[in-house]
Amino acid sequence: MDLREEYDRLLRYCYVKTRDRALAEDITQETFLRFWNARAYEDTGREMAYLYTIARNLCISAFRRPRTVPIDPEAASSDTGSMEDALVDRIVIREAMAGLPEDLREIVLLRYVNDVPVTTIGKIMGISRFAVHRKLRTAIGLLRRRVERGDGDDG
Repeated sequence: MDLREEYDRLLRYCYVKTRDRALAEDITQETFLRFWNARAYEDTGREMAYLYTIARNLCISAFRRPRTVPIDPEAASSDTGSMEDALVDRIVIREAMAGLPEDLREIVLLRYVNDVPVTTIGKIMGISRFAVHRKLRTAIGLLRRRVERGDGDDG
């Protein structure tokens, strides 16, 4: 397991979950500290599932605490043009993702943003790989309908 690559993936995962760069960095560091201190993962072949489980639990705990909404400095200082189109696309996708149930949103994030294998996602979520595939199909279908309609409604 390449720790640098996994650190970056976990940081991205935590950032998407929290929308706060500093908090995501703190959670990622805490994840690795707990990972190394626990040693419960040794010789099980489930290091990735264990890392993501720790990160997921820490992100959930972070949601329970009051937080502020960060300002995206890149969006505030960028020029216009194609940046406007990219911003509109990000907003549409973000709104479509926000309309998904939490479990579907998390599975999409793990699979398509962090490229986590389906089997590992199943271990993280406590479901079978077949259930992961079913939930991914459901999520993609919902996202496709929402983006095509341009709204956040399901039906």
